[in-house]
Amino acid sequence: YNLGNYLPFHREIYEISRQAPGVCILHDFVMQHFFAAYFLEHLGQPQRYVELMGRHYGEAGRRAAEASIARRGPPLWETDAVMEFPLFEPAIQGAYGVITHAEFFRQRVEAVFAGPVARLHLPYIPPPATEIPPRRALGLDEERVLAVTVGHVNRNKRVRAVLEALAKHGDLRSRVLYAVLGPPEPGYERELRELMARWGLEQCIRLLGYVEDRLLAAYLHHADFCINLRFPVTEGASASLAEQMLLGKPVIVARVGCYAELPEDCVVKVSATAGREELAEALRRLIFDPAARQAIGARAKEFAETHFQPRHYVQGLLEFAREVRSAKPLLKLADGLASELARLGIDEAVDRQTGLVEHLARECARLFGAGE
Repeated sequence: YNLGNYLPFHREIYEISRQAPGVCILHDFVMQHFFAAYFLEHLGQPQRYVELMGRHYGEAGRRAAEASIARRGPPLWETDAVMEFPLFEPAIQGAYGVITHAEFFRQRVEAVFAGPVARLHLPYIPPPATEIPPRRALGLDEERVLAVTVGHVNRNKRVRAVLEALAKHGDLRSRVLYAVLGPPEPGYERELRELMARWGLEQCIRLLGYVEDRLLAAYLHHADFCINLRFPVTEGASASLAEQMLLGKPVIVARVGCYAELPEDCVVKVSATAGREELAEALRRLIFDPAARQAIGARAKEFAETHFQPRHYVQGLLEFAREVRSAKPLLKLADGLASELARLGIDEAVDRQTGLVEHLARECARLFGAGE
């Protein structure tokens, strides 16, 4: 079951996984938006959302859910606080195995999930090759270094931070063309355009909005480097990053989440909330040093060709399936015991008095050779 954070794409997958448990492949670390939309909009049952948050995050989760429903301030899923309540846990409840695409995420899952967990690098298949128009056909100045950001343009892409760095440093502003491709949030686009006008950046920034695949491919082909910043990082991997690295592009990333796990020598890392001076230093390195761009891009491509190949993913998936098959009987036993205890009304208070759960756990360990 491939599960992500967008309800229209993943609702039916999630619902089937409740009926027939299997292996869950988690694409997003933050599933808060999915479950908020599922209970508040799809089912119209806000109390179940509150109960879910309380079950996984205690009183703090319950209060955050109640405040979001009551609209006391911005809802949780529109703030950075969403990282404290990612809500991936209910997506894997009852699963027989979980696959993530980042080590940090694997560790978070292992802390709350008793079954097999694996980290596999996200595979990426490049789109079919298309005819690439020359730079001049795109109106690109040959004297300027082309930097590109792609994807939905929202605040966590940190485009404003890049604009601030360029506004502060005239030497960078005069040498780079920064192209941002992807559908923007309307309010954020207005903010960016107002800043561009105020800071005199119209000559070095292009906010292109949604573009067709052919134009996107052309900008990525001609890009001298890419900027792929995220904060907060809600996903478990990045297909756009894989594509850029496979194209041999040096990429500026934040040292956080899945991006922090990349080798230091095949990307340019900045801190998660890098300010204009730190960003300016990273930009200066790539704008004024063609040799560095070439070397970093070559190492990026080598890493990507080694780790983002579909055949490696398939091999890892099949090996994991064998592990899951071995663990499945024990997981089914554990789920069955838990259901029976719930049916009998054995809650935490009763267990504290009787020690029944610990007794059952020890007996299962004895029966199946797991030791004490």
